[in-house]
Amino acid sequence: MDRRIVDRLYRILGRGRRREGGLPGTHGNSGPPLFEAGGRGEPGELTVKRLDTPRMTVIALTVQQMRWQRDDFARLEQALGLAASGQRLEDELRPIVSRAISHMRRRPHHARWHCQWVAVLKGERRIVGSLAFKGPPDRDDSVEIGYGFDPFYHNRGLATEAVGEMVRWALGEDGVEAVIAETANMNVASMRVLQKVGFVIVSATSRYLYWKVSR
Repeated sequence: MDRRIVDRLYRILGRGRRREGGLPGTHGNSGPPLFEAGGRGEPGELTVKRLDTPRMTVIALTVQQMRWQRDDFARLEQALGLAASGQRLEDELRPIVSRAISHMRRRPHHARWHCQWVAVLKGERRIVGSLAFKGPPDRDDSVEIGYGFDPFYHNRGLATEAVGEMVRWALGEDGVEAVIAETANMNVASMRVLQKVGFVIVSATSRYLYWKVSR
């Protein structure tokens, strides 16, 4: 890793060290296991599928809900009891959701690591972002997270709040020792989200930064 790249980016971010004390406090992360796969319904369906933060509910979608996310966003909003927004899933995300559905059906015991999550702003009953893990723990006991938020809701700390809660939940799961992430090296907003949650840069290329936060 080229330390000059990392040092320059830390200067852009305004601070170059990991926050003391680990991740911020937990909200709604105690109690019984969050997910159970299988049971009634089709393979990949989940039970107990939401995390709460002070301003949002982060909901893990079922296979059917992900079909609506891909094909009929208004039906998804209706099923979740949300206000109609006129949104639709971006075309470039449709194949990603389709692959996730396929993984959930073929490997229901890993459904929680393949499903899509939506971040719902409580005060507006509106989906403001989406998040997902990119598969079950790898050989290093790491899971990778990705996320995106509506630009209208940027600069409010919502992505930090949602990503932080997802990371806290993941690090509490058996077999997970770390969460990793990738950002383009000019995506300062996304870098700030990761740094606020407690991630540190572990490697870099001319185009991408690779981040990690551990238990």
